[in-house]
Amino acid sequence: MEEQSPKVLIADDDVDFRDMLRAFLTEEGYVTLEASNGNEAFEVAVNESPDVVILDVMMPARNGFDVCRELKNDQRTQNSVIVMLTVRNRLSDKLAGYVAGAQRYITKPCGLNEIKECVQSALRQQKLTRFQYEREIM
Repeated sequence: MEEQSPKVLIADDDVDFRDMLRAFLTEEGYVTLEASNGNEAFEVAVNESPDVVILDVMMPARNGFDVCRELKNDQRTQNSVIVMLTVRNRLSDKLAGYVAGAQRYITKPCGLNEIKECVQSALRQQKLTRFQYEREIM
């Protein structure tokens, strides 16, 4: 059985940034989903169960911290890896992201390779966690 490509949800209100990131991640072999605001990000995540959610903090309708918290508290999405990707670079912002449930926090501007490495690392961590969990329940 062929392994499916990981799904990555890109939630950012900047359409140009989303387009650039979608093109890059698609070229890297990921299935990409998009959302332009916090409410849409939550809905897409619940309906599509992405492996990774890349969340901007400052979005219309609902900010990324709130979306992250809700995704981590929802059984349907709690296993998605959350990567905060934002211009907010204060320590208090980073801590708020981790407290909300994000596994990674990247500040803009950043390179596309940094995002790729972060997504790959997050997916490896997710796979290892799943493997350990499956071994424990057997």
